[in-house]
Amino acid sequence: MVNLVIQISKYLIIILMALYTLQCFTVFGKKDEEARQYLFLRQNMLMFFMHFVAFMVLYLEMSETTILLFYGAQVIYLAAVLVLFGNIYRRASRLLINNMCMLISIGFIMLTRLSYEQSIKQFKITVLASVVALFVPVIIRKLRVITKMYWLYALVGVGLLALVAIAATSTYGAKLSFNFGAFSIQPSEFVKIIYVFAIAGLLSHARDLRRLAIATGLAALHVLILVVSRDLGSALIFFITYLVMIFISTRNPFYTLAGLLAGSAAAVGAYFMFSHIRVRVQAWQDPFRDYQGGGYQICQSLFAISAGSWFGTGLCQGSPEAIPFAEQDFMFSAIAEELGSIFGICLLLVCMSCFIMFINISMQLTNRFYRLVAVGLGTTYAVQVFLTVGGGIKLIPMTGVTLPLVSYGGSSMMSTQIMFAIVQGLYMLQRDEEIKNAEKNMPSGYEQEPYGPEGYGQGAYPENGYGPEGYGPGDYGQDPYGNDGYGRDAYGQDDYGPGPYTEDGYGEDPYMDAGYGQEPFNEQDGYAGTEYGGYSGYDGTKYDYYKEDSEEEYEAYRRDEEDPYW
Repeated sequence: MVNLVIQISKYLIIILMALYTLQCFTVFGKKDEEARQYLFLRQNMLMFFMHFVAFMVLYLEMSETTILLFYGAQVIYLAAVLVLFGNIYRRASRLLINNMCMLISIGFIMLTRLSYEQSIKQFKITVLASVVALFVPVIIRKLRVITKMYWLYALVGVGLLALVAIAATSTYGAKLSFNFGAFSIQPSEFVKIIYVFAIAGLLSHARDLRRLAIATGLAALHVLILVVSRDLGSALIFFITYLVMIFISTRNPFYTLAGLLAGSAAAVGAYFMFSHIRVRVQAWQDPFRDYQGGGYQICQSLFAISAGSWFGTGLCQGSPEAIPFAEQDFMFSAIAEELGSIFGICLLLVCMSCFIMFINISMQLTNRFYRLVAVGLGTTYAVQVFLTVGGGIKLIPMTGVTLPLVSYGGSSMMSTQIMFAIVQGLYMLQRDEEIKNAEKNMPSGYEQEPYGPEGYGQGAYPENGYGPEGYGPGDYGQDPYGNDGYGRDAYGQDDYGPGPYTEDGYGEDPYMDAGYGQEPFNEQDGYAGTEYGGYSGYDGTKYDYYKEDSEEEYEAYRRDEEDPYW
């Protein structure tokens, strides 16, 4: 029975993940805010359901009650993040919040499968990171002085990396982190953020070649220190991020091409200068030649992905622990083995939707500094995902970077959540600008309901400008000239009434019951109608016309210059 449940759950998890991923992209086609909110709610339900199914399998396999308690703690945490971010920051991007929680939940599932002790440790760090990230959007929105401190960012970033190169603990030949008892901190994860702010500040004020040269020199200094520390993955992230930022800043492809040529020449030089780089490149070229040595990790990663095929072996049914450091460097391979390549592709698409949101937000920002920050952070995130997945599938040499929000690593989890929170702050800044511009362009006295609930529409200029779709579903509000204005649907249901120019010539109710008469061309009273006016039209004076009056006489009267309404 347990085996049957595990096999069914394998396909169920894939289906839930595929549905969630599909909605990550269909949301971009939703213009109605209510429809978008409903879609986000469906994403949350799919995430919690997938999380429940996965932990049910883990409990059946491990038979430990602590798994249930751990699952409950995770549910409380994920719900708290969704509720707090959604209510404290009502203008935040719900898609980014949902994707962040989904990636974290996948990390919880796989880490619990690989190492229960490490998953507990990761959970504590994740909660702390979310608490810190909760305050970041406030800082981004309120402290505009951060746009002017780029020299401080540069000094702090270079100083931290130099300190790592001199005094950090060496791990497998690379100097990456400082150890404090049971915890370790990898400064390069946080310097990535500081570095983006420093480069954005320099490039946003670059007006000549001298400033560009300074920014290039600063970027090269960061990369050089990382290469000396043998942190090749971070060095590559810093380098590619700079190339993208300088292209966005200058729009000059020559600088990008020159940077690529310089980077290629530096890579060739590093291959001959550093032995550990040669080992990694040789292992990438032919990992099976040195299967017991440098190629062992890559070979095991390829075996795992092959064993999982499209649908995976099922949770706890594979052997991802055979990959050295699977929970850090090869998390994608472990996921592909037990949850399948389809699940892995969906995971990459969720990461891609995050990157699209980063770039979309940057394109809408008017402040040059903020735009470059959003581009830089988005590029940093995308390159890190590419490096860890590319290394696992032997597309590129192994770099040793983690899969953001999924792999084990406290520093990586903290820095990535801060990155997402910074972009959330920038997104809210952009929405603040939109609302301020709408208020400036709005006529005096016209607030959220400029023509009143019974004027020209119930909310002609609601919170986001001109209605949920441009000028609202009906041009000037929900019912373009209001239920009590000049017609139910832009001069009546059909141009000039339900049946324009029907038997009585001018439509059954050409000006509706709240305009200029309920039956203006009634046969019984001639052309007078019951009453020209009413409570919102003319002053209510009755015209003494009778059936024997001709149409020409009526038309002459209604165009009389003394009548102000004609």
